[in-house]
Amino acid sequence: MVRGNLTLLQATAITDRWGTTHYGRLSGLLAAPAHTASALAPFAGAALAVPLGGYGPLFFLLVVPSVAAALIAPWTATDAIRRRTPGL
Repeated sequence: MVRGNLTLLQATAITDRWGTTHYGRLSGLLAAPAHTASALAPFAGAALAVPLGGYGPLFFLLVVPSVAAALIAPWTATDAIRRRTPGL
């Protein structure tokens, strides 16, 4: 369910925030870290569970970047991105 929602979200988030100009480039920039993380996640999760003492502490550790991402999301608005990156 999450993968399906992310597919739809990615398609609309790019055009909603940054417009349709350079859609392919922006889509690739957004997808690359997500696909890399999803490829490495099974190995990294298993490798981190042992030193952290199990999957409970690992899941708590994963909450931290998720909450941080949710808190900084409002600052990714279109105007802020265009001011910092003239080519967009």
